[in-house]
Amino acid sequence: MSRYSQRDRRIETPENISRDAPKERIEMFLCLMPVFGLIPATIALIKQRSSRKVRDVSQVAIAMMLTWAIAYGAMGGIPTEGESLQVTTELIKASISSGYFLFCMYLMYRLYRHQPISLPSLKTKDKNRG
Repeated sequence: MSRYSQRDRRIETPENISRDAPKERIEMFLCLMPVFGLIPATIALIKQRSSRKVRDVSQVAIAMMLTWAIAYGAMGGIPTEGESLQVTTELIKASISSGYFLFCMYLMYRLYRHQPISLPSLKTKDKNRG
């Protein structure tokens, strides 16, 4: 008999992983598309028939899009006097855009792995915890 029991060798999956319907998952993937996901995310929030999970992912997608647009727009409004300052501004704008796209891809990966999708600022209190 081995040192470990049969139970220890089994891979345990978390019980809170929910297997969503394929239609819901496709809707959530479309909402998380960078830039163009704003349209399905807005539609999912407006229509009352979408599930709570789809609406939560839509809120995350819209919040990320607005944050990116505000940050990118703010960088475009900075007056540039020198060539080095202009290069720095363009590098920062490129970094903001790349970060936004990478974060969208990361959230799509989390959705693929059936992990929760949320932003820390958008989390609501659990009703059971009080």
